[in-house]
Amino acid sequence: MKRILLSISLSVLLACSAHASGRVVERTYVSTDKSVYVAGDVVWCSAFCRDLGNNCSSKLSSVVYVELHSPEGMVQGAKIALVDGRGAGSFTLPLTLPTGNYKLVAYTAQNENEENYNFECSVPKIISVFNVFSKERVKNGVEVVDDQEYGRRLSATAPSTSRGVEITAGDKLKIRNLTGKDASVSVSVFHEDGIAGAQSGNVCDFADIIRKPVSVQFVDRKVPDYEGEIIDARIVGFKPELIPQLIGKYAFISAPGNKSDIYSASIQESGEVRFITGNIYSDKELITEIEGIDSTMSVHLELESPFVAKDIAAPAALVMAPSIADALLARGAAMQIEKRFAADTLYEFLPIRDNLLFDSKSIQYKLDDYTRFPTMQEVITEFISQLRVRRSDDGKRDIQVRTEDDYKSFVFAKGASLMMLDGVPVFNHETILNYDPLLVETVNIYPYTYYVGSRLYDGIVNFVTYKKNLPSMKFSNSARVVNYQGVSYPTAYTCRGLERGGDYPDYRQTVYWHPSTELPAGADVEVEYVAPSYKGRFSVVVEGLTGDGEPLYQKITFDIE
Repeated sequence: MKRILLSISLSVLLACSAHASGRVVERTYVSTDKSVYVAGDVVWCSAFCRDLGNNCSSKLSSVVYVELHSPEGMVQGAKIALVDGRGAGSFTLPLTLPTGNYKLVAYTAQNENEENYNFECSVPKIISVFNVFSKERVKNGVEVVDDQEYGRRLSATAPSTSRGVEITAGDKLKIRNLTGKDASVSVSVFHEDGIAGAQSGNVCDFADIIRKPVSVQFVDRKVPDYEGEIIDARIVGFKPELIPQLIGKYAFISAPGNKSDIYSASIQESGEVRFITGNIYSDKELITEIEGIDSTMSVHLELESPFVAKDIAAPAALVMAPSIADALLARGAAMQIEKRFAADTLYEFLPIRDNLLFDSKSIQYKLDDYTRFPTMQEVITEFISQLRVRRSDDGKRDIQVRTEDDYKSFVFAKGASLMMLDGVPVFNHETILNYDPLLVETVNIYPYTYYVGSRLYDGIVNFVTYKKNLPSMKFSNSARVVNYQGVSYPTAYTCRGLERGGDYPDYRQTVYWHPSTELPAGADVEVEYVAPSYKGRFSVVVEGLTGDGEPLYQKITFDIE
């Protein structure tokens, strides 16, 4: 009989992975599209995660956690998915964020296993944020000077040293890799409007740091996110004497509308649950539920935050002057215009590592192709030959799937089959049989034996509604709908969907951003950008690393007439 392992959660494999990773020392650097923003802007990120012991991109961690810190603590978190040490993502600055300088700190779950790990050891990025809608400022974090002093400080800014790369600006950008080695870089083009940002390190500083020998002692705190994010949860709402009734039962998390985002894990004696995912992308509403508990037990899952939120040293104060008022108003207007006009045409979604739970084709029934029946049991009985309804010993009706064994013989499953509605597991088959079939568009049947985590099912059926959002669904007492922050979808801001001279009021401040441009050794790479509808001075920043950690960095300015 065909068996498909959907996620690795066996304790032996987990222990082996954690043990094997004990000698992997990771350090992470995050580049951004620019260093000065207004509240409401999108911050575009590119992540580089290195394995110091092997002097290469890390193949261990699959998630980088990014925290934005003010002098008063963490104000925002984001997650970036990694594939072989590289990742990309973005997050939006809240409109309520006070004016000031902020530190962007990046780390992996593996870093939390280092004794006395310094969360600022990997060159934290400092960004300047101006709130054009509010006078609120970071406490003791803003210094106002006169225009003359502001100009002096701006002109005293030390130029960045170019290393390993050469940029030529024109109608297109020409980027030349001077290292003689293949490299991966981020490329940014943005408007220079005379607003000074905070001084921050770059990838050259990061490369210098990771070359230095480090002495690390490991402690067993967290399992690294080796396959995808590992989501920790705990059972709440139960009395201690009820714990024995929960041990060995399975908890589930799933995302409505996506059949692949479903994970299970067994409940431990401590009441803790650990889900090993393949990464859940973007912010979603998740359904959490516990299978097979007494309906009178008011217990449910509570997901734990993966962010450490350690105290971080405050950055230097943000310097402001009256002369930047007009530039800030222009930035605020540009941010609002971009959010209202054709924003979805500006992005380019990059490939992700797919989490294909069902690698075989399903048997699909489009119910509109058949006579519509008033009950789900009639639908199954009349024309879905791969399913049948039988009563169990306790008198309840169960839906059984006709599965295929190793000899290509078809038999109806005697074990449990998993029913799903819009990708969310439904453990009581009576709920499906009592569901209104007129709300269902298709029935997708997977007629094999599957593991969801370590939970075995003889066949899976997904009832997909027209709305894909569980309309009129009644959940059990243990089910909860929770807002979940997934890993950011890797995105480039290429703006290729814009037409030159079109009707779009084009006041973009970031003109082009690509988080993972590949630069072959000794090659020239041309980058085409779409110029905005206004004139001015613009900067191009390229930064990245070769396979062995040699940095590439250059910043140039040019004018668009």
